[in-house]
Amino acid sequence: MKQLNKTWIVLTAVASITMVVLSGCSSSDTPTTNTTPATGNSASTAAKFGGVSTDLKGTIKVWDWDEAFLKRMVPEFNKVFPNVKVEYTVVNNGDFMQKLQSGIASGSDVPDVILGEMNYRGQLFDLGILDNLEKAPYNFAKSELLDYLPAILSNAKGELVGVDQSITPAGLAFRRDLALKYLGTEDPTAVAALLPDWKAFIEKGKEVKEKSGGTVTMFASFDDAYRVIREQASKPYVTGTNINITERFKQPIETVFSMRDAGILGKYESYTPGWNASFAKGDNIFYPMAPWGAKWNISANDKDGIGRWGLIAAPGGSYTYGGTSIGVFKDSKNKEAAWAYIYFCYLSDEGLAISYKEFGNMPGIKSFFEKHKDWLDAGIEFDKYFKNQNLSKTFFEKIVPTVKADPQTKYNAIVQTAYSSLYPLWMKDNSISAAAALEKLKGEVKNLAPEVSIK
Repeated sequence: MKQLNKTWIVLTAVASITMVVLSGCSSSDTPTTNTTPATGNSASTAAKFGGVSTDLKGTIKVWDWDEAFLKRMVPEFNKVFPNVKVEYTVVNNGDFMQKLQSGIASGSDVPDVILGEMNYRGQLFDLGILDNLEKAPYNFAKSELLDYLPAILSNAKGELVGVDQSITPAGLAFRRDLALKYLGTEDPTAVAALLPDWKAFIEKGKEVKEKSGGTVTMFASFDDAYRVIREQASKPYVTGTNINITERFKQPIETVFSMRDAGILGKYESYTPGWNASFAKGDNIFYPMAPWGAKWNISANDKDGIGRWGLIAAPGGSYTYGGTSIGVFKDSKNKEAAWAYIYFCYLSDEGLAISYKEFGNMPGIKSFFEKHKDWLDAGIEFDKYFKNQNLSKTFFEKIVPTVKADPQTKYNAIVQTAYSSLYPLWMKDNSISAAAALEKLKGEVKNLAPEVSIK
């Protein structure tokens, strides 16, 4: 699932938010470093890889939290770019920003390839350390991206400073067994038809609560519901140091508080051990899900859940859920090699044959969906958890067309940090009203960023 501020308060906020990572991201408890030898034979022409010559020589540093991806992808990269040495370090995504800040401060340890998880992406972009990918030596055009992506891959100057590791248009994963028992059907089309909007969702939730004696809820967490509804209402709300919290968050907060008061939300906090275990436990029907969720949430947490899940678009429309940008350090001494790595892994047919087919990473470039309809039709490994429902086609055909996304600034990150510190109490204390919560959110944002003006 931000950027540095000039005050120690917001540095603390960065540390807080990187611990509440969504997302599309795995973590490793112990940072490890590996240097992959540059061996192999060039297998293609330079034009196929972003205009970079496959005879290129150099060494690049890459920090990533997906060790399995690195171990699989880097040797394939070296088959095409045999003279580029990749020194990679596995870094817990919750530690990434702090480690990056330390490297920038010391001037001694900054990777050439920099990842921007959505929770801290705005703050990362505002640091001004990422190169503009529309300029040489990259020459990558925004027009190549899906229409909603430039807003969340560009900095405040409008410069494109990243490409997507995997697009994150999101819907709802649901337990088929629980849907059949309490909603009367497990068919995704029929389930979606029962839930045309959030009012209908709440009413069905009340029925589920009554039928189950209160043992089964619609969402596992207050936060699960909020992140869906918040992002459905996506629109810019930060202008300079002006933040319009009322216009942006009033409706999402009111809707989620209606769910809380109806008793249809579970008591888990997202991304805690209890929340992780709930996927297999079966006491909640719905979970937010982007393409990465089939691997990191479903298969990781419900290992025996083959055939147990379904996917639908959320009532009220699509939204974004987490995600990671991939950019180049502006002071890198090996920019072409860094771009060759990014292009190979996340944009080229050769890299996507692994990244998409084996890891389920859906790229953000229009050409992929135009050229590889056969890949989409074939499905992916994780479809088996969804009773062979074709996840890629469901995302692309039913969810991508209506997705929106907020441009990211450091203040978006601060608002999220403020919310994360408050929602556990909102979830547990029904005496707190939506109106009071909204005012509390404004106050907490002001505490974290005294320089802003808040409506």
